[in-house]
Amino acid sequence: MSFTATASSPALLIVDDDPDVLRALGFMADTRGFRVDRCTSAEEALAASAARGPFDCMIIDEKLPDQPGIDLLEGLRGRGVPAPAVLITTAPSAHLRRRAAALGAPIVEKPLLDEALFTEVLRLLRRD
Repeated sequence: MSFTATASSPALLIVDDDPDVLRALGFMADTRGFRVDRCTSAEEALAASAARGPFDCMIIDEKLPDQPGIDLLEGLRGRGVPAPAVLITTAPSAHLRRRAAALGAPIVEKPLLDEALFTEVLRLLRRD
């Protein structure tokens, strides 16, 4: 089933430097009716948050070219961005898991299963 995003649709920020992953996640979000903002770096995500936020939820890749995704999330929290977030990565360390948990961000491991990721996004949106 496909949905059309409207002005009242949840706004989703997706941050991933891999163009194929970004395109696939964006497509999956589009078909679920989200308004999607796509970014390829932490710097671009910070600018998007300031210019086009607030977002209802964020999907952030841990391995970004300019800084780790967890650092981006901490920076966003420091700027007062309260939107729930999901961190995506491969084989997260115990340290990363603790940092993510402290920020209230679940981790979904790659390779991504779209249902697992968007089930988590929808769970976070219902929590607010």
